Amino acid sequence: MNTLKSYIPQLPSFAPVVLRLGIAGVVIWFGTSQLLSQAMWTSFIPDWVISLTHLSATTLVFINGLFEVVAGGLVALGFCVRPLATLLFLHMIGIIASVGLSPIGIRDIGIATGLLSVALYGNDILSWKSPASTSSSV
Repeated sequence: MNTLKSYIPQLPSFAPVVLRLGIAGVVIWFGTSQLLSQAMWTSFIPDWVISLTHLSATTLVFINGLFEVVAGGLVALGFCVRPLATLLFLHMIGIIASVGLSPIGIRDIGIATGLLSVALYGNDILSWKSPASTSSSV
């Protein structure tokens, strides 16, 4: 009969899964919030982005929210983990540069660090894996 002690050595292999799902959940939550209430987020759009894109702040928030929901959802599913987590990490660096070292920026550094960790690790034991990635040891 297996006891709890026999499962403890296997727990570290689930750490990347927990991090991937947790950070994806945060990204999806923020993206969904932007999709449902663009007006609440428009003040975070820098003027230079509006000038550069010629899009309204509301439209930019909607596009950003859609990106975060789709990318976060795919990361949560374990699909294209490394490239999507890298894109989300770079996206967060842009947000941090925009908001600075305010309480929001410091929180975002934590989110960015989690995304960087997910990007560096790549596929975990519960990620979708392509046939090429399952034959590789990395």
